[in-house]
Amino acid sequence: MSAPDVLRRLARNWIGLPDVPGARRWAWVAVIDAVGTGMRIPVTVLYLTAVVQLPAASVGVGLGVAALVGTVCAPAAGALIDRLGPKTVVIACFLTAATGYFGYLAIRDWVSFMVVAVVAEIAEHSARPAKQALVAAMVTPEQRVPLMAFQRSVRNIGFGLGGLTSAALVALKAHTGYTMVLAGDAVSFLVAAALVIGIHVTRPAAARAAAAAGAGTGGGGGGKASPRGGFREVLADRRYVALAVLNTLVMTHVTALNVGVPLWIDQHTAASPGLVGVLFAMNTALVVLLQVRLTKGISRVGQTPPVYARAAAAFALAAIAYWAASLAGDALSVVVVLLVVGVLAHTAAELYGAVGEWTVSVNLAPEHLRGRYLSLFSISFSAHQAIGPVLVIVLITQAPGIAWFVLAAVLGVGCLASAWLAHGAEEPAETGTTTEPAAATAAPGTDSKEASSTA
Repeated sequence: MSAPDVLRRLARNWIGLPDVPGARRWAWVAVIDAVGTGMRIPVTVLYLTAVVQLPAASVGVGLGVAALVGTVCAPAAGALIDRLGPKTVVIACFLTAATGYFGYLAIRDWVSFMVVAVVAEIAEHSARPAKQALVAAMVTPEQRVPLMAFQRSVRNIGFGLGGLTSAALVALKAHTGYTMVLAGDAVSFLVAAALVIGIHVTRPAAARAAAAAGAGTGGGGGGKASPRGGFREVLADRRYVALAVLNTLVMTHVTALNVGVPLWIDQHTAASPGLVGVLFAMNTALVVLLQVRLTKGISRVGQTPPVYARAAAAFALAAIAYWAASLAGDALSVVVVLLVVGVLAHTAAELYGAVGEWTVSVNLAPEHLRGRYLSLFSISFSAHQAIGPVLVIVLITQAPGIAWFVLAAVLGVGCLASAWLAHGAEEPAETGTTTEPAAATAAPGTDSKEASSTA
């Protein structure tokens, strides 16, 4: 058996690549996108302070303002997704992101930094709901969660490769390395956009009809009436809005891992800070290997309450393990074992929480307004990015005795309330699908060729 055959079998049977047209090409899109992002994230601030020589405080303010602008603009992307189709918006977001990160190479002062940072953040925030809507358009309802899970698995591989690449480039080339990293990230978006063009996509017939109706609306409102009416319908869906708000609490597992665990190990345990890298590598490997497998049998909203309950229970176990590690004193072996147990349980909470999020956010969104619904749900991630780090840092530095129990309570409330809302929720009826003509540059007959050549 050849090496490509082995990799294909591993992807399908262990990691869990769904056997659907375009899935392999989408997997490459996810990896390339993640490699570029993984290259950029560790060096962005260093580039702006060391090469451009902007003050660190100004960089922090600028990135925060740009992220806020991106968050505010995300709903507009939802309207475009419903009107133009997700594939078109994903390609536009990738091209815009490439422009923004190429623009980083031309930054000379804070004003130019703000311009390119805003462009890049608008593209990044708008891409999230567009990608989810694209996955929903590629596959059947039963295949959505597995494909999203596979995407997350391969993105973790990409992040790791990107981080290693940026470290090598910066170490070897100093300032030139920063330029190569940012240029490489921009190129990765161009390559990803080119790959998306070749993906065969279907659009819901209901969405096509709604878009046509919005475009043809006469009178004073014209085509603008549909987006306003569409968002009124989204906001009137109290269950969905509540789930989006609660997801801000569920996302506590992200900041608790990325910010809380390193800070906790450094300040409140006898373990070496070097252990953080090992624990993060373990987390990444488990996500790659287990994310898809934990989606088995989960394709409907009614199946998510137990998933949310498992996420809450797993995070509670992680919190107890982290807390106990701080009480173990200088018994290093005990500390390490407790931290490993904590990260294992934490990873389980992350895996189950992601399954719940994907299922409720996509399946409860009506086809004709899926872009708007998903853009609303995506705001929960931005909200947590703004609130989560502050909460975690304050708790761990100012109230370490109760920090992990408070965080477990926050996540537990989010998960259990989401489970209660998901129980008995009726999913909107799925209509038939039709091929998206402008986007289907690869004919239906091309899918088998694509599948055999892009593993």
